[in-house]
Amino acid sequence: MKSRPERRDRGGAHPSGLPCHDELAALYAAYRERYFQRASPRSARGADGVLEKYHIPPVQEVCIEWSARLTSSAGICYPRRRVIRLSTHYHERFPSEVGPTLLHEMIHLVVPGHGADFHRWLQRISDLGGTVHRYSRERAAPPRWEYVCPRCRRRYPRTRRLPGQGRKHRCRYCQSAGGPLQEVGPLT
Repeated sequence: MKSRPERRDRGGAHPSGLPCHDELAALYAAYRERYFQRASPRSARGADGVLEKYHIPPVQEVCIEWSARLTSSAGICYPRRRVIRLSTHYHERFPSEVGPTLLHEMIHLVVPGHGADFHRWLQRISDLGGTVHRYSRERAAPPRWEYVCPRCRRRYPRTRRLPGQGRKHRCRYCQSAGGPLQEVGPLT
């Protein structure tokens, strides 16, 4: 059996007002029990030949952590590494979304991407009374930089500053006819 992955906060201390790691682990275990049991444990054997009762690994084999670096999404899952990261930025604004986000990322331990198989899992969990969303409400962190196309004046808000103040980037609508994007400056 694998040892328990280290749990830590990426990019800072535990966010106040949000569940601690033990609470996230308990939530993971409860969701695993409720939504990720196999219909017939006899149908699936693990690498060691033991019958597997669940579609996903136990909480002891998954690292669940908060991340202050996630600025675009509510969470992210690395299935091969068995790591789930939740955005502090997003969940400090939407604390009621911790459960649905964790559940969303748990699906990615089974299914990569957001294709048909992912949607079947969304439906399965919904049918069992769970709440899970395809998308988060909005970006995790508000944009800090803004760029504008000199031709059509379309604005491009960004969380991170573009290299070269946007000179290497073009408007997706005007392409090369509009010239390079112009940095408006940091947003306050």
